[in-house]
Amino acid sequence: MRLVRTLRGRLVAIALIWCGLFLSATGFSLQTMMRNYWQEAEADSLRLQLYDLLARLEVQHSGLPAVTEPMADPRYRQPYSGYYWQLELGEQIVSRSRSLWDTNLKSHGLKSAFGDPDLFLGRGPNQEPLLIMTRNVLLPGSDRVFTLVMAKDSTALTETLRKTRIGLFLGLGFAAAGLLLGFTFQIVYGLRPLHLLRRELVRVHQGHQEGFRLRYPLEIQPLVEDINRLLHHYGELLQRARAHTGNLAHALKTPLSIMRNQLTQLPPEEQGPMLEQLDKIQRHIDYHLGKARVTGAAKVLGVSTPVRARVEYICRAFSRLYPGRELDLQVPATLAVGVEEQDFDEMVGNLLENAYKWSAGRLRVSSAELGGWISLRIEDDGPGMTEDQIARAVLRGVRLDEKVPGSGLGLNIVSDLAEAYRGSLIMGRAELGGLAASLSLPKVARVDG
Repeated sequence: MRLVRTLRGRLVAIALIWCGLFLSATGFSLQTMMRNYWQEAEADSLRLQLYDLLARLEVQHSGLPAVTEPMADPRYRQPYSGYYWQLELGEQIVSRSRSLWDTNLKSHGLKSAFGDPDLFLGRGPNQEPLLIMTRNVLLPGSDRVFTLVMAKDSTALTETLRKTRIGLFLGLGFAAAGLLLGFTFQIVYGLRPLHLLRRELVRVHQGHQEGFRLRYPLEIQPLVEDINRLLHHYGELLQRARAHTGNLAHALKTPLSIMRNQLTQLPPEEQGPMLEQLDKIQRHIDYHLGKARVTGAAKVLGVSTPVRARVEYICRAFSRLYPGRELDLQVPATLAVGVEEQDFDEMVGNLLENAYKWSAGRLRVSSAELGGWISLRIEDDGPGMTEDQIARAVLRGVRLDEKVPGSGLGLNIVSDLAEAYRGSLIMGRAELGGLAASLSLPKVARVDG
């Protein structure tokens, strides 16, 4: 289940299981205790009635007992009241209460009640449920054993137990609701620092802040401080690497320019080989400087580039160089990629430059979201490439058309940059008839459009 894959889900599941088990055990125990209490109370009441009747029995001259005075409870004199007694001698009924009128109680073959050997469940004259108690007694002045049978309607007991059970379940239901609310508050409040940490991480990933600023509980704060130090360290490394790359580029540019100027003083037949070697040096420098700039670029959080805005900016520049091209831009304004802006411009700029350069008149830039990735597709209606040309195009220094200016490093740098951000560059045939380049880059949260 997806629920238990989150900390909140696990805590909720544990709380639900614990509440269920605890309240079920509590409800069962309380219900058993209350049932036993009411059953004991009913049995004691019936036992007291039996003792009261026993005290009013006297053996007559006939040798049979009789009630000397009416019982205190008038219900034993009211016909079919639900309160009955009868006195038996073997199978013979010696005497019975006025409430039985002209009927007898069945006192044999009954179902035992509450685990008490003297208590039974039976039916009365009107088929009402009865709680029956029997007791063998030996009365003064007689050597015969009589059986005294006391019975009372158990409907009140059943109703009392039902109401008690309903009240118990309602009480436990309120208790469960209270416990769950308490657990929910505890879980939400306890996990709030992690929620805030995640929100800050998103802001860092979007580039809105450079590190974590909030103070967190003692269990989390050391981890946050370590992450801040790591972010600062990698940021410094990246800035230092880029500064070295820029310094190296400037340092090599001047000597190469001087050498090219000096070549003009050589005879024409000697200039060709030297220019070829200088071009090769320039390509090597461009390639390795590009690789150095890529190193570590995708390992630092806090980068976010709006896709449509940068594509529009680059296209405006190329539309002046290559007028007459019709651009169909199908990119939402809310998309953003987790790529530094200059790296994004380098990749998309190279692909758009090739598209503008080879297009016959139409270009299309579209996007698609696939999970945590954005696929930017750039198409043109130019001559396109064969599969062999596509495979060779991403190799370093390979130029498929020597008539068009370039170093042969553009697509290779795009591919390397995309891989540095764990993305990819895939080229194929476009629907417009020319080349289609699909650039896959990591997606970040949407930006305000």
